[in-house]
Amino acid sequence: MTSTAVDIDKRLTWDEMVEKYPDMWVVVKDAEMDGPDVLSGTLVAVKPDDEIDSFQIQTKGSGYKYRRTTEGFWNGITGSSIVISVD
Repeated sequence: MTSTAVDIDKRLTWDEMVEKYPDMWVVVKDAEMDGPDVLSGTLVAVKPDDEIDSFQIQTKGSGYKYRRTTEGFWNGITGSSIVISVD
C-alpha cells in the first residue's frame, strides 16, 4: 500500500500521519524533529511492515525519516533510540 497521490509531497503533522495511516510506516523528508520524534514532514511514502525494509535499502542515503505510526511493531517501545554497533 502506498499513500494516495493527494498526500504525496504534502506536509503533514505527526498526528495527521497517525490518524490517516494507522499501523503503517510513514516516510518523510524535510522533517521537523524533536529529538527522535517527528513533529511534521513532507510525506514521501507510506509502507506496510513487509515493504519497509526493501524501501529503506532502495532509498539509503536519502535523508528520509522512517517511522511507524503505531507501537505494535516495536512491542510498545517508544521515544527510544536503539543503537547496535558491530566492531
